[in-house]
Amino acid sequence: MKNMSVQSPNDGQILNIIRRNGPLSRADIARLTGLTPPTVTNITNKLLEAGLVSDYMIGASRGGRRPLLLKINPAAGQVIIIHIRSFKMIGYVVDTAYNVHFEQTVSIRGLSHEAVLEQILEVIDQCRKAATTPPLAVGVVIRGPVRTQEGISVFAPNIGWKNVPLKYIIEEKTRLPAFIENDSHVLAYGEYYFGVAKDANNMVLLKVGHGIGGGIMFNGSLYRGVNGSAGEVGHTVIDIAGRLCSCGNFGCMEAMASETALTDLVVDAIRCGQTSLIVDMVNGDLDAVTPENIYFAADLGDDLAIGMLSRVAGYLGIGIANLVNVFNPELVVIGGGLAKASQYIEKTVWDTVACKSFESCSSVLEIKYSTQTSENTMKGAADMVFSELVGKITGLS
Repeated sequence: MKNMSVQSPNDGQILNIIRRNGPLSRADIARLTGLTPPTVTNITNKLLEAGLVSDYMIGASRGGRRPLLLKINPAAGQVIIIHIRSFKMIGYVVDTAYNVHFEQTVSIRGLSHEAVLEQILEVIDQCRKAATTPPLAVGVVIRGPVRTQEGISVFAPNIGWKNVPLKYIIEEKTRLPAFIENDSHVLAYGEYYFGVAKDANNMVLLKVGHGIGGGIMFNGSLYRGVNGSAGEVGHTVIDIAGRLCSCGNFGCMEAMASETALTDLVVDAIRCGQTSLIVDMVNGDLDAVTPENIYFAADLGDDLAIGMLSRVAGYLGIGIANLVNVFNPELVVIGGGLAKASQYIEKTVWDTVACKSFESCSSVLEIKYSTQTSENTMKGAADMVFSELVGKITGLS
């Protein structure tokens, strides 16, 4: 962080809590951490002196003297976040208060493996030049399984690369610490701390876009599994007689309930003679149909679009029911592109989950939809990087 004055796990714990939940009073911090008021006062004074947190304002009185609230100091540091999506890459410069100081989007459609790596380094360089203070680290968000400790992208389906030592490459070229994480894990982190799951203790996130990924949060901790591959729920089979998946199996949740599956179902139905407003939207070019076309057609009352959304919702509900029976979470969050169509899928999803999961699990379950996928992915990635930096200094990680 700004300097090395943060030295103990308690220092790091308080800094992380202020960053995620501030502005907070010292009494709030003591309540959230379980630390004694004198310990909290000593540590917060040290953080103030180090310039990592700052006085914000006087809070409301609860019967005594009005408390002074503390918040993270945005000038404490900046990091670079690279979000590699299906067909584009977004670079951000983000400070400790999650303010975005710079953003750049570039296309990676059709690029070779080597060209994507070159583009990552180019965007990092542009972000570095745009930062108002020397960046502390780089965080890379990517699809597919990641071995986080080694920083290896095991398989990125949208790019096609396997076992790429991304952390090593970036650190070698930039001389900055680099952290690599799966996009669904990062989104789960972002939703848990900043989004619709902020009040939950245990939650499962499903990111439903071109593919389907998952993230599992238990009491503030992301469950990664033995080697970082936990959460690949898109490749759990929900229909053994279902469609062929990109992984080679049949009937994976991703093959049955993703935006890609939705688009394929709609296009197949039109080619089989069903009518739809979508045909005119794409001037008859069915290869150009996008999920957004389908959502817009549904808004216009298109029967085919609404019907196929309901069909996909049923498959999604089956997959969620399996997860609910296994993990018994209090909350399931559905994010990604499909969440934009929540009004057309939520009833079918819920009815299917209630029907196919144990009542003891579904009775305590809530399902929420998040349409802030990009923002919460960015925040989740930045928070992970800042937490790693604090952890390395304090031994908290």
